[in-house]
Amino acid sequence: MAISDKTRKILWGRSGNRCVICRQRLVVDETDVDAESVVGDECHIKSGAPSGPRHDPAIDPQNIDLLANLLLLCRVHHKMVDDQSETYTADLLRSIKTNHEQWVDAKFNEKNDTSQVRIRRLKSEIPDELKPVESGTELFNSVTGSHGSYLNHDDNLNDAEVEIVGSFLQNIKDWIDIAVDLEPIDRVRATKSLNDEMNDLKSKGFLVFAAKEKQRLEGGVGEPSDFFALHVTVARATDPKIFRQAK
Repeated sequence: MAISDKTRKILWGRSGNRCVICRQRLVVDETDVDAESVVGDECHIKSGAPSGPRHDPAIDPQNIDLLANLLLLCRVHHKMVDDQSETYTADLLRSIKTNHEQWVDAKFNEKNDTSQVRIRRLKSEIPDELKPVESGTELFNSVTGSHGSYLNHDDNLNDAEVEIVGSFLQNIKDWIDIAVDLEPIDRVRATKSLNDEMNDLKSKGFLVFAAKEKQRLEGGVGEPSDFFALHVTVARATDPKIFRQAK
């Protein structure tokens, strides 16, 4: 079982993009020549590995990746708490996490005049139609750098088609979450995985269409920034409306 997208978002949100120990920001701003850098880790309080730090054989493996067993740390303190697991016990880490989340809440409550964060769509950036995707490489390049998604599919799917189409769209959503952080070998694996899935879909009479939409993230305490949403549709090759409108 892996950390779910929802759990990951809650973890980062409650931690305020800060290490729960040193409270340093975990996303470094972009520069004129480089993109942002993520310097934080989603860490387990109790390890699922028998030889891992604070391993508890009594814990259900299904609970290892739940929110209650996770905390957000900078990479320095991640190594520290794992190397010094006798000092940083599970109970101590839970206490540190709780205290930090209370601190984050207090900090945000001080900013009552902060405008609400929202995504604004730009009419000129909404794609008129989705284009056919020919390869896993092409699709993965679109996935990389996207922040959200609009996932669509044919309405009349049988049970077997639900599984293959649903699994493909779920994988697209998961790759969006982690694509920018992948090492080269993992990018190659991801590309091959997507290509294999697309070939499987094609053999069963489905085609994949996609387009990227630039939106605007506004509000909060920072400056407005670009937010990219990826439109992906899995449609039957026989669908008369094969180019799906994204609007």
